[in-house]
Amino acid sequence: MSAGALVLVLSSLLIIGGGLALFLWAFFNGQFNDIQKGRMLPFDEEEPAGKRTDQIFQDKPSEPNEKQNKGEEQPCGPR
Repeated sequence: MSAGALVLVLSSLLIIGGGLALFLWAFFNGQFNDIQKGRMLPFDEEEPAGKRTDQIFQDKPSEPNEKQNKGEEQPCGPR
């Protein structure tokens, strides 16, 4: 086995071992006990879950732009 292949194998084993060690640390320290709690962290009393309060995403009625569509063929579905 060449030196490059040996370095590659040892470094990959080190990375896999580190990932496994981090997973086991998280598991035994209770990081996976309540995985549903994380999805509710951004919400509080001012912005409750399920309600849009951002001004950017308001529903606006769509108005056709007549200048842009004038004289152009409108697609009516897949061809």
